[in-house]
Amino acid sequence: MKLEHYSDLLDTDLTATAWQSELTEQLEAVFAHPSHGYFNKWLAAVDSLPKAISADFDFTKDAAQVGHSDDLDPEQLADILNALKTLSPWRKGPFNYCGIAIDSEWQCQQKWSRFEKHLGDMHGKRVLDVGCGNGYYMLRMLGAGAEQVIGVDPGLVFLAQFQAIIQTLKQRPNTHLLPLPFEQLPAGLNNFDHVLSFGVLYHRRQPQEHLSQLHDRLQAGGTLYLETLILETEEHCELVPEDRYAGMRNVWSIASPSFIQHQLQSAGFEDVECLDQTTTSLDEQRASAWMTSYSLENFLDPNDHSKTIEGHPAPVRGLFRAVKAN
Repeated sequence: MKLEHYSDLLDTDLTATAWQSELTEQLEAVFAHPSHGYFNKWLAAVDSLPKAISADFDFTKDAAQVGHSDDLDPEQLADILNALKTLSPWRKGPFNYCGIAIDSEWQCQQKWSRFEKHLGDMHGKRVLDVGCGNGYYMLRMLGAGAEQVIGVDPGLVFLAQFQAIIQTLKQRPNTHLLPLPFEQLPAGLNNFDHVLSFGVLYHRRQPQEHLSQLHDRLQAGGTLYLETLILETEEHCELVPEDRYAGMRNVWSIASPSFIQHQLQSAGFEDVECLDQTTTSLDEQRASAWMTSYSLENFLDPNDHSKTIEGHPAPVRGLFRAVKAN
């Protein structure tokens, strides 16, 4: 990955001079001292993939599409497949890469279908996607009409997957993935129309602090869309797992909708709504040829799928909308 991939972001009016300088230093540090030992292997795979071969894309489809099968040299197909598989596991998706179906673990089009009906007109909007993974929702936001989408996620394999998808296009869409922890973004970067935080809150030791940080990123009147694990109850309560939840060690808090709504209000949001509650199905999250390790089915009680293997309620996800006051 090269700093030049971010040159147009650093030249926009989204950032002040101090932010541009700080971002440059942060990205240089990430690439000079990567946090994962496989980073150079992933970079080599990305570098081996085609670049600027197609002007065609469609981010409105369930499988976010770049290019067509005619764009690929059939003699190189095996090498291209091998390079894409080197970037496994593909957690989020699906994607259509020049006719190659990347069947991700999460079938994110299902969450998107629950979410997009609440979006409204996205034209001219700037969006920040916190914990963006490989950028699937970033591309879908562009497909919905957003002017610019910035994602932030420290996972370097996600950055490699994102770059593999984006570099296929002759003209780069107005989107960038910053391989940084959300907390490292400069405090003054607060002019986004929408902020997304999907599947992040329960991984935070201090969820209230995280909500306040999300609030700070929005411009006045901006909207937060928060998706997180919830307890499916009308009670005002919170579950703090002692050890693991559905096999995950880093789940610190799962709360009821009313509890989360109160947290959002305490962070300064108004017009707080819970828009959707959905139990995660084995169709929405499952192993695939592009993510071959354990998935949701392995962490549910085999005799009672309403419970995790630890005896907690099975995953239910709530979608919330909240507005920063003018």
